[in-house]
Amino acid sequence: MANTKRNSGRRASKYEAPKQRRITKKQIENATYKDVKLLEKFISDRGKIRSSLITGITKQEQAKVARLIKVSRELALLPYVTTSSYKQSYGNRR
Repeated sequence: MANTKRNSGRRASKYEAPKQRRITKKQIENATYKDVKLLEKFISDRGKIRSSLITGITKQEQAKVARLIKVSRELALLPYVTTSSYKQSYGNRR
């Protein structure tokens, strides 16, 4: 009982498949802030940046993608985080 190793939190089981990559390494290396179609793959419907656990990319690639998204948001190519439509419509009731 004392000899058992604890799972480090990476995977639920050793048989679980790794996440599929949405994009190739070459595409990320060549990406710029102007590639809006490519960067939209890493943004949720509310405009939040998806985590690397969901997208399946490495930490270094995630940092580059996040930096490119932030630059393209500054230049108004991508939207900032938006609120849900329910909250907007609920605030207009009176």
